[in-house]
Amino acid sequence: MLSEQEEIEYLKLLEVEYQEQVEKFWLKGDLTFKLHEGQKKIYRQLTENPQYNEALILCSRQWGKSYFVCVLAVMFCLRNPFSLVRIAAPTLKQANDIVADTLESITRDAPPNIVRRMTSAYRWYIGRSTLRLGVLEKAHVDTLRGSLCHLAICEEGGFVDSDDYEYAVKSVLGPQLLHTRGRLIHVTTPSENPEHYLHTSVMPRMQDTGFFFSHNIYSNPRLTPEQIEAAKTLAGGEDSVAWKREYLVQILRDASSVCVPEFNETDHVFEVSLPEHYFATMSMDVGGVRDKTVALVLVYDFLNNRILVVDERSFDANTSSDRIVAEVKEMEKGHTITQRIADAPGQLLVDFMNKHTYNALPPSKDDFHAGINAVRLLFKQKKIVVLPKCRFLIATLKGAVFNKTRTDFNRTEYLGHMDALAALIYGVRMIDKTQNPYPEPPRDYEHTFYTTEPVPRTGFEQLANRLSKR
Repeated sequence: MLSEQEEIEYLKLLEVEYQEQVEKFWLKGDLTFKLHEGQKKIYRQLTENPQYNEALILCSRQWGKSYFVCVLAVMFCLRNPFSLVRIAAPTLKQANDIVADTLESITRDAPPNIVRRMTSAYRWYIGRSTLRLGVLEKAHVDTLRGSLCHLAICEEGGFVDSDDYEYAVKSVLGPQLLHTRGRLIHVTTPSENPEHYLHTSVMPRMQDTGFFFSHNIYSNPRLTPEQIEAAKTLAGGEDSVAWKREYLVQILRDASSVCVPEFNETDHVFEVSLPEHYFATMSMDVGGVRDKTVALVLVYDFLNNRILVVDERSFDANTSSDRIVAEVKEMEKGHTITQRIADAPGQLLVDFMNKHTYNALPPSKDDFHAGINAVRLLFKQKKIVVLPKCRFLIATLKGAVFNKTRTDFNRTEYLGHMDALAALIYGVRMIDKTQNPYPEPPRDYEHTFYTTEPVPRTGFEQLANRLSKR
């Protein structure tokens, strides 16, 4: 058994050994040992795919997003010498409070001079790179302007006015990342405004690319159940808006504004084998010069009485008809297409036929809400299955909302005029559910029996036959 003095000496040796190991991690730029499992999972997904250039992380309060952001920034600086990293928040004070206090706790075990604060209160040297702070609000967003940037992190963008945030991303940060092929990371809790640019444009785009991450308070392993319950009480209880939005990371929309509230990925999105025999319908909404063009291949599963959405193509506004028809024809290969439906100007349908030998008919257009309600009912009855490859349609079904007067779809930068939902409505309305795709079985004449006796045609004749036999 060690004496008290020997225990002290032993602990000192352990501390020295620990510090030596930590210093090696710092010099390699590997600070993942400071992250909890939820944070490590995001970091691995970001670093294992170097192709990503943008990501959205929706996190609850008390999840550790500010700590994660700072660790991410420090590691990037250490691993990419002579880089510029920017961290922007709604105000400069918020940015400074987030970064200064967090960096202090992160760098307590750092080797000397590896992280140095510059004369300016809003800049640090980290290794041979630079970290700078900035503002997202439009009135002061010009503080973000300057030289090229290699990594831009936007903190709590959900609490900046939607138009201001869009301007900061598109007009200020975007150009700085262009030449460096830099990366943009949005880290925030959901906005109080359900139609915020982050929700309507950034989130569907990131869901489509696979770089959307959502983590509620229960995914923080460093919080005890008692701490989570305390946070719930402070937020106003389990049914409060604050708890659902800020801790469960829910985007709370007025139910009356959501186009297809019945849709959810668990019940309606999964892999399924195509029927042995089927007829397919191609349904297209052509956006022209303003909106997107979306084409879907729908299959009616005759045996199970359900509609399968098996493939999709989407095109930006002003895409040439040559490219649209070529890609849609490629999508149709392998399917027996019995009808093509395209919501397009009549002259364009004529061009499709004459120029591209592609014959499509205009859809039947009934009441706007009746078409949506028909789709909603089918989702409620689980009569529509969307294959996972149809990512743009899935994003549209999750994000589609009405305009303020509920007379039309709302437009967003990424989803357009909800053109994928329009194509689905046309396809659901026009798909043929009456034609049996299964062929008649061949007759086996070797086992066919014939009779010379006439077959009675009426019940009276059958009764007379039975009586005569008696």
